[in-house]
Amino acid sequence: MTTCWRSMALTVSLVAVLSCPLGAAEFHASVEGKPQGKGSESEPWDLGTALAAVDHVKPGDTLWIHPGVYQGGFTSRLAGRPGSPVVIRGVRGGRVTIDTKPRDDRDNGLFLMMGADAVYRDFEVTCSHPLRETKIAGSWPNDIRRGNVDVRGDRVSVINLVVHDCGSGFGFWSEGEGGEVSGCLIYNNGWRGPDRGHGHAIYAQNARGTKRIVDNVVFHQFAYGIHVYGSEKASLKGFEIEGNIAFENGCLSRKGDNAPGIMLGGGSPAERVAVRDNVIVGGSIRLGYPWGATNEDVVCTGNYSEGLVVRDFRKATVMHNTIVASSTAVSLEGADRIMLNGLRWNENDYYVTDGRWGDTSVVENKQSRGLTFLEWRATTGLDAQSKFTKGTPSQLRVIVRPNAHEPGRAHVAVINPEKLSEVEVDLSRVLKPGQKYRVVSVKDFYGPPLVSGTYEKQAVRLPMKPVKPPQPVGMPDAELPATEPQFAAFVVLPD
Repeated sequence: MTTCWRSMALTVSLVAVLSCPLGAAEFHASVEGKPQGKGSESEPWDLGTALAAVDHVKPGDTLWIHPGVYQGGFTSRLAGRPGSPVVIRGVRGGRVTIDTKPRDDRDNGLFLMMGADAVYRDFEVTCSHPLRETKIAGSWPNDIRRGNVDVRGDRVSVINLVVHDCGSGFGFWSEGEGGEVSGCLIYNNGWRGPDRGHGHAIYAQNARGTKRIVDNVVFHQFAYGIHVYGSEKASLKGFEIEGNIAFENGCLSRKGDNAPGIMLGGGSPAERVAVRDNVIVGGSIRLGYPWGATNEDVVCTGNYSEGLVVRDFRKATVMHNTIVASSTAVSLEGADRIMLNGLRWNENDYYVTDGRWGDTSVVENKQSRGLTFLEWRATTGLDAQSKFTKGTPSQLRVIVRPNAHEPGRAHVAVINPEKLSEVEVDLSRVLKPGQKYRVVSVKDFYGPPLVSGTYEKQAVRLPMKPVKPPQPVGMPDAELPATEPQFAAFVVLPD
């Protein structure tokens, strides 16, 4: 790693000039760093000092966090400017871990991102505290203090983080304009209360710009996967939720429980929302809360989900989705009457294996009517060119999502109804000929590769054998659902 300083002389070598943007600087934080350090590689700062070094770390600069475990809550105020963000990044070649276990009673355990125009990437956030159950109901029990990643700055991007075993994964709040959570692995977040499971992978609100929640893998939370929710005082305006893989969220609440992979709505109208090309297994998509405001507009296209509910949208495009359920694949709800005039709803594929409660349903005035698919068409006028199948899908589905921020990296979801022991995956959009790669299960990101080699345009064969999921911290005996060989998710990494 080459260090570039603002004061570098005109005689600096061409290699150093090309290694970082002209005028940019690189700074360093380590577990051995000190507040009186210089932020250099030889005299690094401690992490708290580095994240507050606004007089030193400027737009375009990079703060490198060196391998090690950093315990407690931290607040970052580092800020760039539009088009020239500051970058806070874990050093490759080692494991950089933020352990949000509070250091003392004054520590809230949050990794709080306050600064604007900042990119945080390539490190782990977790909590080592073993307490995962409380007798106190509600969302704020005083004996559960696990922390999370709290994003409140404008135009903050969080990229390729591994976030697990915190109180929740991300709080992605409306104080900050827009921003992005992309390429992250988020699992085992939350706790059990006497009322229910608490803790989502991503809890989001937005008022300005558009928040992007893209290409993340979220699984085994105590509550929902992606939860865009707020009271009548919150704002739910402007979301792109795309390419995420969510499976078996809610399973840590109680055995056999499932929560929605994507849940959106509340007391404030949702508007400018797009839900595209997500894969939801062991959960559903719900757009519009079971109670709440009349929503404005949503686009829901290209998703694979085990159930879909749409409630009270003035405008909605619902097309090219594959919806699989034992009963009631799709439901259209209205607080009063269902809203049909603004719907563009067609060319979907529905699969129902049982249907005892109806293939579909309509909910009006709190009264639900189970319908056959033909009755659904006649009642709603929707899905004229859609397909309905009594049974399960038989087609192998392999979804490859290249990482937008790291060449050679991707997420892969495999839906394998025939229970093949191996599947072939085309990685030509991810890897270049001659490039070394490795593939790991999302359930064992830090473990040995399932497959590795040099890519030479060949199909890569991925094993569909069971992988032991990561046990939740403090719950070594937790029973977690097995998904392989019917479903598996992988991470492709440049080696």
